[in-house]
Amino acid sequence: MIQTIVVRMSMKRALLLAVVVLIGFVVFGCTQPQKQAAFSEKDARTFVNDDLNSKFSDAEIKEITEITPSFTNDSWQIKARVTFNYSSPCPIRMNVYYDYPRKGFIATPPEYVTRDCFVCRNTATCIIGTPEEAIIASHTMDGSTSVNNYITAHSNAVPDAKFYTEYADTDNKTRHKDVWLVKWLSPTTNFGILTLIADNGEIIKSWEVARSEFV
Repeated sequence: MIQTIVVRMSMKRALLLAVVVLIGFVVFGCTQPQKQAAFSEKDARTFVNDDLNSKFSDAEIKEITEITPSFTNDSWQIKARVTFNYSSPCPIRMNVYYDYPRKGFIATPPEYVTRDCFVCRNTATCIIGTPEEAIIASHTMDGSTSVNNYITAHSNAVPDAKFYTEYADTDNKTRHKDVWLVKWLSPTTNFGILTLIADNGEIIKSWEVARSEFV
């Protein structure tokens, strides 16, 4: 009889211990920080593109320009370009920064690259680093008279800018390094105007080109 009671007490202790251990596992599991889910580059790009389209729906250009993984916090550092009125003489460009998914939203106010149709306030440190800046420089810097005359006469003229690490000037048989070529073309004329700009904002030359020669 005594032996039976001892066995039963041992079974109760074992059962009680099992319950305590189970409760411990449950509590421990609930209090542990959940491991952050891994987000792929595709996930990050999708989130940013959706956010750009939502917040800046009327911008002409919305694109990711830089994306870098941050392995310390399982997140992505992303820089995006947002440009309004690119097809005008005074485009407005912003850089927008994301930290996704750690923050999942625009962390700081947008950084304006161009805003008031003016570039190179300090000519000593001027650097033309974006197409928007090159477009503005083409009609605001010294030597821009011919471009101003063209866009004044043809208010529907549309610009475009491209950077060249090396550009061959066949007329003068010279090569220019690190220059912007800005093209202005009106849909109602048979010619446009090109402007070659150094990356310090200096206008090298401007010349008229037949529409058929525009690329």
